Amino acid sequence: MRGYRILIIGFGSVGQAFFELLNLKRHILGVDFIVTGVIDRSRGFISNPSQGVINEARTGKLIGKKVDLDQIPGLIEESDVDIVCEFTDLNIRDRGEPAFTYLSTALRSGKHVITTNKGPVAFHYDELMELSRKYNRLIRFKGTVMAGTPSFNILDLLPGARVEYFMGILNGTTNYILTRMHDGLAFDEALREAQELGYAEADPSLDIDGVDPALKVVILSRVIGWRRGFEDVEVQGIRNVDVREYGDSVVKLIAYANENRAYVKPTPLGRGNILANVSRNLNALTLKLDTLGEITVVGPGAGRMETAQAALTDLMYIVNHADY
Repeated sequence: MRGYRILIIGFGSVGQAFFELLNLKRHILGVDFIVTGVIDRSRGFISNPSQGVINEARTGKLIGKKVDLDQIPGLIEESDVDIVCEFTDLNIRDRGEPAFTYLSTALRSGKHVITTNKGPVAFHYDELMELSRKYNRLIRFKGTVMAGTPSFNILDLLPGARVEYFMGILNGTTNYILTRMHDGLAFDEALREAQELGYAEADPSLDIDGVDPALKVVILSRVIGWRRGFEDVEVQGIRNVDVREYGDSVVKLIAYANENRAYVKPTPLGRGNILANVSRNLNALTLKLDTLGEITVVGPGAGRMETAQAALTDLMYIVNHADY
């Protein structure tokens, strides 16, 4: 059995969940995966971590060798791993850095890469694809859209099918807030409840202002083959939405794109629309295909274990498709 050595960069909730899931499912997968290192800016560089590292890591304190951010590319380059799994935080201000540097360094040094970080994929798609081709290494990023719930990867099962448009609910935080507003809560009350339940961050701006789903629109568009950047997406959030103005319609923050137009905006839907019935923090994606018409996938679009499942899906794809 061929062994695969893995380096994890970013050991917050998703990185830890991936490490747990890998150990939990190892006997089912039938593949010998070995995590030879973990790099995290606050927890340090941990070589050959044991299963007990999770309990230590949850403290958030330094448990490995201290590492500065500018040292990480060198550590990636020097490592003898097969696959780098990148789970660092999204950075909009710096257009996906430093994650883009981590991914590009890994590809240049002959490693396959997996990321759940929307930034580097949305802002640097062309560069990453070019590096993937040049160095004959795969980059997988299922976790950037709808976590482990099938989204763009469903197209792998539909050879020849052409996407005419897609529309969906790609942000669970705003979907929860809008659902509760339809239940009678004011925006501030619904947001506070979402934060208490862990669906919304302390600073929820990326979600409620529509930035998060707009990045996903870019990623979906690029996978489909439409050349589109973040600046090409019309974005309107939900801060000023009053669902009572729409009568019996159900308001959802809809992400939509075809070859010529892309937007994220609050949209009233009739109650018979399948997306109108996707409630609370669920995500949904409808793809209009020339061969099948509309197909819709509904499921969780965020969460530590849900996103770890996406990374595991990507990991098995690399095992089954990589040219070694």
